[in-house]
Amino acid sequence: MKKFNLIKIISVIVIICSLAASCKKDPKESGNEEELITTLKLNFIPAGGGATLSYQFKDPDGEGGVLPTQDEIVLLPSTSYDVTIQLLNESVIPAEDITEEVQTEARAHRFYFEPSAGSNITVTNLNNDPNGIPLGVISKWTTATTATGTITIVLRHYAGDPPGKEIDDTVTSSKSTTDIEVTFDTSIE
Repeated sequence: MKKFNLIKIISVIVIICSLAASCKKDPKESGNEEELITTLKLNFIPAGGGATLSYQFKDPDGEGGVLPTQDEIVLLPSTSYDVTIQLLNESVIPAEDITEEVQTEARAHRFYFEPSAGSNITVTNLNNDPNGIPLGVISKWTTATTATGTITIVLRHYAGDPPGKEIDDTVTSSKSTTDIEVTFDTSIE
């Protein structure tokens, strides 16, 4: 009799565990699914006025397939620029503006800017999320003397509710994953 009750209890536990496992949501279905980003545009407005400069990275079919194209960023020496980033999914018509989602979910996103040594570019004044932690859709880039180099721009996505983003997180934080990473060649001339 005890053996029969034990089998019933184990069977009930197995059924409950099976049901619980089958009801788990796939992280991609939780409302924070990763969007396809095919285009990263940078718009530079020189401090004090002047023509807006635009540079972009474009990967029309996403990872794999056709190779992406990207511009070299060419800036003037000893100049400050107000810079905005725009992210698009141009694999759909009309193109989807992913920047809006990044701004809406600002607590879960952060741009990192990594100029190479000797590039003579400094990136400061990133706009913040509602908690005062850098977001980086808007920033200020300041150039020094003529130089060539690179700058890597990385958009990281932080999971959790609330997201675990903190002010001192680095680009390699284990609390976040990369949504897009692009390294641009730079020239100050």
